[in-house]
Amino acid sequence: MISGMDETAREVCRRLGIEDPRHVEIESKRRVRAEQAEELREHLFGLKGLRHVRESSFFDQYLDTPELALLRAGASLRLRYKGDGTYVYLQYKGPGFHEKGALFRSEFSSDRLASAVREESHHDIVHFADISIPEILRRHADPAMSGAMRRHLGDRTLARVGRGVILCLYRKDKFRLKLKNGFLEPSLDRLCAFHIRPAGLHPLSTFWEFENEIKSEDIACKLENIGRMRKFEARLANRFDLPAEKLDKYHRCAAHFLKLRGR
Repeated sequence: MISGMDETAREVCRRLGIEDPRHVEIESKRRVRAEQAEELREHLFGLKGLRHVRESSFFDQYLDTPELALLRAGASLRLRYKGDGTYVYLQYKGPGFHEKGALFRSEFSSDRLASAVREESHHDIVHFADISIPEILRRHADPAMSGAMRRHLGDRTLARVGRGVILCLYRKDKFRLKLKNGFLEPSLDRLCAFHIRPAGLHPLSTFWEFENEIKSEDIACKLENIGRMRKFEARLANRFDLPAEKLDKYHRCAAHFLKLRGR
């Protein structure tokens, strides 16, 4: 645990099962109706003080065990492919909690995984034949990431993660609003999710989502600006119908698999 943290930050870390508050993610999510998406996008471009950072496209492949242990635990693990698809890293988000209109989660990313991209690969599902998740953590992740995953999931579960059957394609417009010691990072995302099956891709869902994250190296800044984040969204909600979304993208796309398996 980092020295000098106040009691609130310590409690957040305790509830998230992590030691370093720099890995605490505080954000909110809202559903966006397809017919409102472009109007909302234009509105965001016109807001005073809000700067458009970039528009990007990338895709994620969500990983889990055959019995969906991570989905059941409220966690998510994904390979993120950026750029031309050859910049790949592993990203983990641990189980979180909602409070004061915000979602608190832990977030970790590995180093770049050059071995995840193969020339002339004919695999339709990632099976990690050459490298396991525990080995990726040993080679490419810092102790904070591997330690959190072991505490949240256990070594046995991590050893069983070997398939990536949900693929999500993103188009993201990212914005930035300056704060005193950080910034708000609103984004408007369009996501297309597919289930990877032996016969090919099966469409699962297509939807828009508005996210708003407090970005700072200082956990105190994040906690202090939850009210600012809520106020920003309240102004949007007065103009647009943006219901709160409590599920992250993985659980929103894959929740029906739990229903099929009876949880």
